Order: sequence, then structure tokens, then C-alpha cells
Amino acid sequence: MKCHKCGNQLFVNDQYCSQCGERVKSNVSSLESTVIHDESQPQTSKGKSPILALILSALVVGLGQLYAGQGLKGIVLFGVWILATIATAGMATFVIWIINLIDAYRIAKKVNQGKHVDEWEFF
Repeated sequence: MKCHKCGNQLFVNDQYCSQCGERVKSNVSSLESTVIHDESQPQTSKGKSPILALILSALVVGLGQLYAGQGLKGIVLFGVWILATIATAGMATFVIWIINLIDAYRIAKKVNQGKHVDEWEFF
């Protein structure tokens, strides 16, 4: 089975194309899966700059995730960063900040490529 949008090889249980992020719908009559453009699903907006996501996350932990469409994850990251800073007297601050930067950059890059990104997906 191949994706109708990009031609990528699909597997039987795939719900989204791993290359372009299009939703896969099973066609029971021919036992083939085809990729459809599902209007009921909000489409991932393209044009998310990984560099801007990185800069936003450098300014405020979680802001890059918010920009990339992972709002709840960004808010939770900010809360975890605050709590970890207090609990470790600032020792965990740098580690969480670096993880936050890498994650924001990579998630924005996936979104920009049109790939499907779950709300809690990291890297």
C-alpha cells in the first residue's frame, strides 16, 4: 500500500502516513488502504519555523511548544521547570531548559514538514 499524496510505503495498521502526515483510511471493499484528506480533522498548519520555536523556548520554557501547536505540553513544561528549579535549588534548570530547546526545534521541524505530531510527542 502506498500513500496517494507522497507515494510513501504504508503498513496495514498505519493511521497516518509517516512521510507526509496524511490520514490513512481503510477501503474495506478492496482491502487496500488509501490516504484521504480528512476535512473533519484540523490540518496541521505549515510554516512553523524551527529557529523561531528555538528562540521562543530560549526566552521562556514551553513557549516554543506553544508556537508549534503543543499548547498543553508547553504549559506543563513551564510548570515542571518552575517546580524543578525550586525543588533542586536551580540545579535542574539548565537540563530542563536544554531538553525544552531541542524538543521545540524538532517538533516545529516535524510540523513544518507536514508530519502528524501528537500533543505529548517529544523530539
